[in-house]
Amino acid sequence: MKKRIVPKTTLILLLFTLLLAWSAVLPGRADSLIKSKEFTTRTFYADGDDDEVEFTENFGFAGDSYLNSGRFRMDITLTPVYNSIWISSDGERANLATEPAIVNLINGRLNARIDTATGGEFQPDYGSDGMIRSFRYSRSDLLSDDLTYANFTVTLPDEYAIESLFYQYGEDLEIDDVQYSVKFKIKVSIYGNAPGIKLKKKVLYGYINDIWYFIDVAELKGGNEKIVKATSSNPSVAAVSASTQRIRLKKVGTSKITLTNGYGRSATFTVKVQHSTIKRRVSSVSCILGTEMDLDNNGIVGILGTPRYTVKSSDSSIVSVRKSLNHPIIRGKKAGSARISFTCGKKKFSVLVRVKKASVVFSNSITLTEGTSRSLSAAGSSSGIYIKKAVSLNGLLSLKLSANSKTLTLTANKSFSGSTATEKVLVTFNNGTKKTVTVKITRKPTPTKPFSLKDIKIKLIRSYWNGSKACIEYSVTNNSSKNLNKVRIFYSGTISETVSGYATINSSIPKGTTKTFITRVSAYDYLEGVTLKVTSAS
Repeated sequence: MKKRIVPKTTLILLLFTLLLAWSAVLPGRADSLIKSKEFTTRTFYADGDDDEVEFTENFGFAGDSYLNSGRFRMDITLTPVYNSIWISSDGERANLATEPAIVNLINGRLNARIDTATGGEFQPDYGSDGMIRSFRYSRSDLLSDDLTYANFTVTLPDEYAIESLFYQYGEDLEIDDVQYSVKFKIKVSIYGNAPGIKLKKKVLYGYINDIWYFIDVAELKGGNEKIVKATSSNPSVAAVSASTQRIRLKKVGTSKITLTNGYGRSATFTVKVQHSTIKRRVSSVSCILGTEMDLDNNGIVGILGTPRYTVKSSDSSIVSVRKSLNHPIIRGKKAGSARISFTCGKKKFSVLVRVKKASVVFSNSITLTEGTSRSLSAAGSSSGIYIKKAVSLNGLLSLKLSANSKTLTLTANKSFSGSTATEKVLVTFNNGTKKTVTVKITRKPTPTKPFSLKDIKIKLIRSYWNGSKACIEYSVTNNSSKNLNKVRIFYSGTISETVSGYATINSSIPKGTTKTFITRVSAYDYLEGVTLKVTSAS
């Protein structure tokens, strides 16, 4: 009589009873879930001869610098999903993937390992009914490699392991073969103290058509420095967009804005939208003839929001006025005074503008050494005067304007021929005044070479007998940095014994020249093996 492959009902009940006796439920997490991702692998096929499954999953958390700080815990849940578990015994073959007891037995013998920066084993994750449906791996102090990817190795029980399982519960079966068709669901969860959103202001006051960015209101912490979700309690007053990271104020009223970061943390603030308007800050102002002035940027009037207003000059021949990006721009056209009038709804006011001639103070000639720089300033000019443009007419100088356009730096870093060169720089000021600066450029002086006796070269020409004395003829080359008037040398040679002594040359030897000298020595024959050395020079 062939034995059944599927366990009897009593076996299943016994199995459940035993599992419930030592089942455990994972404790609740005190920290919060920051991020989570789920994956499902492809289907793998394994049998008793090759029961090991390997695969790699990319987590995709590596770009988050906040998670890379290592103050978090990663939990990975691995759940086998069996398409089929074919077991062959005594010529019979059955698919036991739908038998919970068999699946539970197989999961009890399954071994799963993860290869991350440190690696580790998965532990069975028992449900409240004592069944093993998944496996869990947990680690803290995350490294960047842990956040990138992991290699998984799952070893499924072979036919011998399954035989022992059946035998353990009273089923004496001889398993010929086991074949698996299985895929795995993987859930990666990051737990920890998620970074929140710090509000820079609890109430944002603005005007119709104003645009504010989230970073104007909220300080984002952590590696995910972006708002992923934004809601407005009154979109008709204040509309928000997570894709553009901004708030648009649409009409007068109040709205509560809630921002949520990539870690699930939120913060709420209030937006109060007011009517746009324009107001006078200063009753009068002076303007330089030929220059323009933005009355809003210079604090003469205040543009609040994007108001609709009209502006006109009482005398356009003295002061003209126009709008640019809704800012009032005036231009002084000739000396005199004129009033600029503003009308915004029922509000009306005016500003007195006095146009004055400007004095421009600027250097007209300088001298520069090759490779050096010099800064010229218009600081002594009338208030409001600045440099608008500067041009090196022959391209011999590099020019750089300061941030406030009041200082011009000239650098002589271009090549030129000859010992000197002359350049002209045309400087144009904001009131139309033009100044020409003449620049004389001189060569960089050749650095002085330090004096050294090593630069005085002495060379033997010949040694001979003149009938009464031994003569030594030699040349002295002055390669030093100064002219010489006196040189002392040491000489040495042999006849039958060594003959040596000192000789002093009292003669001018200009630097860069060579002269020939003869030293006569009292001896009865000429000297052989003559050596010469300079000992001093001046």
